[in-house]
Amino acid sequence: MFFSSTAYAHALYDRLPAGSFVVKWAWDPALILFLILGVLYWRGLKAFRGPLPVKKWQIASFYFGITALVVSMLPPIDPLSDQLFFVHMIQHLMITNIGVPFMMLGVPFFIIVRGISPWSRRHFYFPLVRQKGLHRVFQFISRPLPALMLFQANFFFWHVPYWYNLALLNDYYHLLQHGTFSFSSILLWRNIIDPHPMKAPLPLPARILFLVSIMATSIGLSVALTFADRVWYAYEGRPIPGWWTWGHHIDQHLGGLIMWVPAEFMDLIAMTAVFFVWVHREQVKEKLQQKLMEKKNAPAITN
Repeated sequence: MFFSSTAYAHALYDRLPAGSFVVKWAWDPALILFLILGVLYWRGLKAFRGPLPVKKWQIASFYFGITALVVSMLPPIDPLSDQLFFVHMIQHLMITNIGVPFMMLGVPFFIIVRGISPWSRRHFYFPLVRQKGLHRVFQFISRPLPALMLFQANFFFWHVPYWYNLALLNDYYHLLQHGTFSFSSILLWRNIIDPHPMKAPLPLPARILFLVSIMATSIGLSVALTFADRVWYAYEGRPIPGWWTWGHHIDQHLGGLIMWVPAEFMDLIAMTAVFFVWVHREQVKEKLQQKLMEKKNAPAITN
């Protein structure tokens, strides 16, 4: 079903638990979560009276991000990600570099909470968020440095062959993988993106350095995969699409290039956007200061 021979996989790769080869779903359950978020966001918008707290481009951005997340969990991407490494890297790219940041531009949690029914907010949401221990943990991991370290640790953890193979062969682990990628991406991007009424804790220049550190630390793994002299992951023995004729080694090289070039390019776009927002805010600040100085130095009008 996933491997023509379990023994073949055990012989070539890190020894995995026997149960790794018996769990496979036809579709990713994370898909349901993203669809629910889309519905709750729509309900939340309807719940506001008067002007909406977000602009139309933010709503469009949120649904673009949700669409990217949903598409990444549907055919042809999801089934092909079990057969080809480079498609799996495209899937992860759609989650961490496209879906989550565009979703965050829509200020999702501010809106989604309004979309939850009053009964559910009263009996589930508020009791959960008011737990002191949970609140303190979330406050800590939401800070810039812990969020960055958690994102990078999650990224490297799931590319260790042992854990990657578990996620490849067992959809319980695959669901956990997608969940941790999504969660760590949300923590990361909330320190970079702050459309009104959301506010990121980092000053804009620091956000550029934040993105530079992400790019710098991921390049090493990308280069290693691109130029590796053997296949790292348990794709041999799995059904491969008939149109793919270059083998698993080229597949891995292409996956490394996707992690390297498109992913770094998207981070570069984010850096550019942050830079222009920074310049714009500085220009607005200078104009405001200039007006204040002109008003202060203007001669008093006497009767």
